[in-house]
Amino acid sequence: MASRNSDNQTPQTVLITGASRGLGLELARELARAKWRLILDARAADALETARAELATITEVRAISGDVGDPAHRSALASAAREFGGIDVLINNASILGPSPRPNLLDYPLDALADVFRVNAFAPLSLIQTLRTAFKPGARIFNVTSDAGREAYAGWGGYGSSKAALEQISAILAAENPDWRVYCVDPGDMQTQMHQEAFPGEDISDRPLPTVSVPGFLRLLAGDLPSGRYQAMRLGAPSATKSSASVEGLRLVLTVGDFEKAAALYRDGLGLTVRDMWIAPDSKGILFDAGEATLELVDAAQAAEIDAIEVGARSAGQVRMAFTVVDVEAAAARAQAAGAESLSGPITTPWQHRNQRLSTPGGVHDGVQITLSQVMSTPEETQEPHPLTPSP
Repeated sequence: MASRNSDNQTPQTVLITGASRGLGLELARELARAKWRLILDARAADALETARAELATITEVRAISGDVGDPAHRSALASAAREFGGIDVLINNASILGPSPRPNLLDYPLDALADVFRVNAFAPLSLIQTLRTAFKPGARIFNVTSDAGREAYAGWGGYGSSKAALEQISAILAAENPDWRVYCVDPGDMQTQMHQEAFPGEDISDRPLPTVSVPGFLRLLAGDLPSGRYQAMRLGAPSATKSSASVEGLRLVLTVGDFEKAAALYRDGLGLTVRDMWIAPDSKGILFDAGEATLELVDAAQAAEIDAIEVGARSAGQVRMAFTVVDVEAAAARAQAAGAESLSGPITTPWQHRNQRLSTPGGVHDGVQITLSQVMSTPEETQEPHPLTPSP
């Protein structure tokens, strides 16, 4: 990932807590390769020094060991930030799990619960308060969370409630400081020491390595997504990280029988903006802007499952289009007025989208089916939660 600054500008600076291993270390490695200056924090002094020695070969690094819950340690981090001329990005990654095996809330020692909140919720806010004068204009703050902060998993009451508190803190900080980007990021299940502590004696080798979550952080770092809660594994990499051989965009080409009727549906019914068009004596074409393009591949079983949720039975052909809309009922009404046929009323999916299925002119057998989808929780890109394993 390239730095957003040009070569003649001061290098950007990031402060990462919990940077001696796992996700924090992988983020530090990626940003070091992009020549960001690093201020790193971790409790384990030896592991942090190992990380510092590795990264100092390619960029400027300041490593300060300590507990982010300690006011003196936070002051030392703020001093380092000021010595670097301020920071562009803060990544609050440091967390603790709490007692393991994980007790139920009725048996949770309150002194241990207070310590979990001290590190996972109070320390990130305290560090932000301490750094407020060191943030450069347009600073970005990343608070690392977990699906345990959203979902009620038995045995995760301590850790999960601390992350729920951090998410609300993040949301309010964003509302109160519109000049910042405040991101609450769920990295997903990962092979980390904390995750192993959460499942003592179990094999967690099926979980992805932390490197899989890094591209999502980079997209938030390099892009213009608004403050909010995001899932790193759903975001993917920013275009700046792609090689010259990577695909830069997706264009879906549809051959239609009634060109004018189809053009009216997409232009007037769905409100797509015309980017280009070409008219010849015997042929016509029109190109619409349709927002961000993605390509989704599903097998027959997954296609049938989605059809069952949205329509009640298998109905779509090999190609189905999905459009994200602000208000699904209003968008569906407008599309039907332009010739689309409704195949189901709006339904709320298990992944918390409000969806409605329609068919383009030609009917269910000859038309292309369309899903109109309204995201119920914004701006998070949601996914169905894993039923058993919250992500520390």
